[in-house]
Amino acid sequence: MFSLAWPWALLLLPLPALLRGLLPASTASRPALRVPFFRQLHSLSARQPRRIRLASGGNLVLPVLVWLLLVMAAARPQWHAPQRALAADGRNSMLAVDLSASMQARDLQHLDDSRFEITRTLTRRLLANRPEDRFGLIFFGSQAFLQAPLTFDHTSLQHWLDSAAPGLAGDNTAIGDAIGLAIKRLRDLPAREKNLILLTDGANNSGVMPPRTAARFAAREGIRIHTLGIGQAASASQQGPDQIMLQDLAWLSGGRYLHVDSQASLQRALDFFDSLPGQQQERQSWSFQELYHWPLRAALVLILAALAIRLLQGLAPGSRQP
Repeated sequence: MFSLAWPWALLLLPLPALLRGLLPASTASRPALRVPFFRQLHSLSARQPRRIRLASGGNLVLPVLVWLLLVMAAARPQWHAPQRALAADGRNSMLAVDLSASMQARDLQHLDDSRFEITRTLTRRLLANRPEDRFGLIFFGSQAFLQAPLTFDHTSLQHWLDSAAPGLAGDNTAIGDAIGLAIKRLRDLPAREKNLILLTDGANNSGVMPPRTAARFAAREGIRIHTLGIGQAASASQQGPDQIMLQDLAWLSGGRYLHVDSQASLQRALDFFDSLPGQQQERQSWSFQELYHWPLRAALVLILAALAIRLLQGLAPGSRQP
């Protein structure tokens, strides 16, 4: 199928005519040369071989044709191949990532990375291992906000995760609001397999919606919440994941809770993600070919041909004064 990527470029077609009609005509006077033997000169010129003229009579044909070709090239003509439906065994999952200040802590066994760096490792592996899944991204701290809707563009998701940092969404943890936002993005999907993967290191201490209430709403909409508690258990010196609450969220929605506090538990979490069931989804695939270079090349050929003709006319016998 033929189409124009930038059809508005066709509005440039009447531009030369408009400029010619709107711009004032030249009023400059030129000195005249009076030749008493004009008739003799005219008779001599009549005997000279006629030269090809590019700028009189049909003088507008070539420039008009060149302009049409240039405008057509600017409109970016394209040829689209027929669409193809591709079946993919994937899931629809929202990632809710905790960006509270406590995610900077480094307390995982045998690991030097911070809690947030471990979270980023988890999500990176998850995106790499599930190329046929659609993922969305929610960041939450004192507030929850949608960073990306469901998409197959895992490269962009990973870019946003790499650009994020603890404290970006505030210092507190609004787990209930993050669940509520995920429900809003997943509830209307026809897919049977809808998941929320919640990665946090703390307890709910901010936001409006209670987490357990949000989990019950998620269960009614067919959304499973898989919760991951990142970091060591809470102590007098540092905050840790509220494991009881996170277990309740998973149980209420039919999901699973995983505690990640060491290299071994990190691997168990990755293995669990790979075992999640998928669902047949249909993706539309299409390709197109740019054709702008054809009219552009034709315009350049015409311009070069016109220049070559003028050059040959200048070199022809009788075209120069002795």
